[in-house]
Amino acid sequence: MRKGSTRRHARSIVRVPALVTLALVAGAEIASAQQPPCQPCVGIRVDDPRLLAERLARQPRLEAADRLYVAWEVPANDDTGIDAIREVAASGATPWPIVRFETSAPLLENLPRLEAELARLARIVDAAGPTVHVQIEWRPTGRSMTAELIADYAFLLKRAAVAATGARQSARVIAGPLPPGSRILQALYSEDVAAYVDGVAFTAPQGSSPLDDPALAEAIEVLGQLDPGRPVVLDHLALPNPAELALARAAEASARGIDVTFFAAGSDADLAPLELMARRFSGDVSLDPYSVPTGVRAAWSFVRGEDLSLQILAEVDEGVDEVTLTFTEPHLRDARRVLPSGEEIPLLGLRRRADGLDLTIADPDRVTLIELARLTAAEIEGITGVEERVTVESERYMPVSEILRRLQAFEDAQARRLDTYTATNTLSLRLQGSGGTQPVDITFQGDFFFRQGEGFDWAWQRLFVNGVRWRRNRVPEIPLVQPEKASSMPAEITFTREYVYRLRGTETVDGRDCWVVDFEPAVEPTPERSLYQGTVWIDREIYARVKSRTLQLGLTGDVVSNDETIHFEPVASDGSGAPWSEESFVLPLHTVGQQIFSLFNAAVVVEREVTLTDIRINPDRFDERLAAAHASEATMLRDTEEGLRYLVPDEQTGERVVQEELDPNRLFVVGGVFYDESQDFPLPLAGVNWLSFDYRGTGAQANVFFGGVLLVANLSTPSLFGSRWEAGVDAFALAFAGTDTLYRDGREVPSEDVERLRPNIDLTIGRPLGNFAKLQLEYSLGWNNFASADDTAAEFVTPSDHLDHRVLLRGRYNRSGYRLRANAGFTRRGEWEAWGLPANPDFDPDKEEYTTWGAGLAKIWHLPHFLKFGAEVEYVGGDDLDRFSKYQFGPFSDIRVRGYRSELIRAEEAWATHLSYGFNFGELFQLQILGDVAWATDDATGLDRELLGGVGVAGTFVGPWSTVINLDVGKAVAGPDDSFTVLLAVLKLFD
Repeated sequence: MRKGSTRRHARSIVRVPALVTLALVAGAEIASAQQPPCQPCVGIRVDDPRLLAERLARQPRLEAADRLYVAWEVPANDDTGIDAIREVAASGATPWPIVRFETSAPLLENLPRLEAELARLARIVDAAGPTVHVQIEWRPTGRSMTAELIADYAFLLKRAAVAATGARQSARVIAGPLPPGSRILQALYSEDVAAYVDGVAFTAPQGSSPLDDPALAEAIEVLGQLDPGRPVVLDHLALPNPAELALARAAEASARGIDVTFFAAGSDADLAPLELMARRFSGDVSLDPYSVPTGVRAAWSFVRGEDLSLQILAEVDEGVDEVTLTFTEPHLRDARRVLPSGEEIPLLGLRRRADGLDLTIADPDRVTLIELARLTAAEIEGITGVEERVTVESERYMPVSEILRRLQAFEDAQARRLDTYTATNTLSLRLQGSGGTQPVDITFQGDFFFRQGEGFDWAWQRLFVNGVRWRRNRVPEIPLVQPEKASSMPAEITFTREYVYRLRGTETVDGRDCWVVDFEPAVEPTPERSLYQGTVWIDREIYARVKSRTLQLGLTGDVVSNDETIHFEPVASDGSGAPWSEESFVLPLHTVGQQIFSLFNAAVVVEREVTLTDIRINPDRFDERLAAAHASEATMLRDTEEGLRYLVPDEQTGERVVQEELDPNRLFVVGGVFYDESQDFPLPLAGVNWLSFDYRGTGAQANVFFGGVLLVANLSTPSLFGSRWEAGVDAFALAFAGTDTLYRDGREVPSEDVERLRPNIDLTIGRPLGNFAKLQLEYSLGWNNFASADDTAAEFVTPSDHLDHRVLLRGRYNRSGYRLRANAGFTRRGEWEAWGLPANPDFDPDKEEYTTWGAGLAKIWHLPHFLKFGAEVEYVGGDDLDRFSKYQFGPFSDIRVRGYRSELIRAEEAWATHLSYGFNFGELFQLQILGDVAWATDDATGLDRELLGGVGVAGTFVGPWSTVINLDVGKAVAGPDDSFTVLLAVLKLFD
């Protein structure tokens, strides 16, 4: 062989081990986030940790980086183990309490006891110090772990992991011990526990060679497939005799994939070998199977990342006087023997060969620890550049499951610090129909009392109607129409898999750097199992919620849609603002949302806003203040499993109790007057309005208003046969006929006046489409009665009385306060003969049938202090329309222009815009400035985009005897009409 080729061969021999070693170090650095900071890692399993702590305290103290784990059983049903944990931590060892839960199965039937044990677990972890490892063992009434108990154990494991890491974020949670094998392990991981465990402990097999047990090997292999990189714990081996053999068994276990090996030791056992391993094998150490020497019974090599030095554990047979270790790496140097006491003795028997070296050791121990240094890369010819070609990626991608676990831990820890809090709760409800710019605002405000684990009580002490304060001391009870509570909330630990989560990325929200996690149901929502879909924004520093947006699925009945966004903020114990930190309390202080209710055959949009102010955390005299609220006249509610329920005084004791049966019926007295110039005189309104949200317990809704001259009735079923279909019937009748006056070519034509009555009945069927849209089909049967008026010409023929049949298709979409509607209808008259003056051009037999259509878009912006601004734009049109089917612009017409009287101006087509601005005069009354502009087109009457304009004022104030008074006055200011309209209504509610 030529000299040059010999040199290249020598270089390759040197380079390969160096590259392998660097790769091992790189792999160890990447995995360091999961692996224990030692290899091999050893621990001691004891019965009395205090005796062991006393022994360790008398010896040279372990350094902070040294890892000697001490494990013992700690019952979760008392606090006796906390002092022992503190003593073990003070001795320099790392506590590894095996917390034994004893709550009976099934856990869901014994949650109070489980919660008590979890609270003690949190205290145990908090006392154990920053390096605590806690092992979760479950013994339900003394039973061992079986596959049938795995679902319960997985639920316990998740709750325990959250409680432990909530108490101390650095805590590591270990599952087990599990019996070795794959069946139970696979069953456990099928319950989605991967994000909640930091290691899995297996029971050490019985027999003379437990590490050779095939079931243990199978369990380690399966765990590597199910949860790669997750540490394996062996619980536990008997401490060998002599004790120094524990070094070999720990090294052998490490080579077989076991990360932490526990040895059972008595109070008088020789612990020096285990202490030696804790001091020498902690830190950045990795198994190096490529540098194992030969010449002894068994040997194991480990490389230290900081300098690539080797640590060799060599096991020899009993009675051997001398051994020679043979290495295939020629670049080792500075051999040292480490005695059990920790003393280092240089070894001079190192002989270098062309392809390696030999090391002779005289009088070896049964297990001898040798350390060797390595030549640096700069000292090895040709090795320069190796380190430049190896890149270590140390930043670890965080799975969504781990983000959720940290969120759950933060909230669990906060729940253990937060027993009660009080606040002022302000709930604003803004009710809107499908169109229009005049919502009804109802605001409830009062003291709010929250107790952990029990929900809240809320006193209604102040009521505002359109910003006007209710003057009575007691706020009236109203029917509570609300969504059913979801079967489980997102990011909660549940017994079954309810949601699927996906990490979308990161985003800055409210000034915080957040993880963005989307969620949706893992199962199909049903009326019996309502769930959510949406997004949660989680702070990347402390893992608290910053914001959440949810849409409830599986709703039926009155509630069509429930969409809300919650903003969380940190507060101090006195309610003042606080920084985003683990010491602050992060609470849902502001909630906005939209709910759509199916009420009396109409889609009612409710914009909902909840604000918490004047917060006090764990306040003094909480029970006293709550009792005072219960004893007051305030209307009170409680958050229950079924939703909000009234708290009413018990007839026997006088104490507040939950009102299980809610009265769905309400009775109002209504009085007032309406006038426009189409009426011969002001129309009086006096009568009663009765409504029921659960008519005779059927789930149907009923509403009847009878005011002498006016009847309006409605019966509807929001959930037809338990489905999402809804059906209803409406009836309308007015006893007085209005005068239909014709406007043609810029003037009124009284000689063609017609008196008209039109009672009708409507049948409706509809269905929500998704969560924000609704499609409705309506059939209307109307009776049209015509008669001549005082000024009608003798030759004018009134239309024939007849029934008409109309089919109308409506579509609505409501989202984020925007309301979009569209409709199309077809009408057929039962009898349609010639009418009007002779040769009337407006009469056409083909107009016996006609079609109509329209669309509109509306939005109201709510400002502070009950200020509001609304805008709406709409369009209507049709085909084959005549005088009695065209669009009108009066108070109860298809398109309203303020001040315009009914049945005067007609149009085949029209565009319109409506604006409103509302403001309050203190808490006394509210005014809204209203403006309407329409552009009307009608060939028959000479309108070509004719401008119609009107302004108005609407007001609300509270009158005497707890009445609510509404006033609406309109005046026409542009176009052919110059009239005005007045509506005065007085409403009295009987509790």
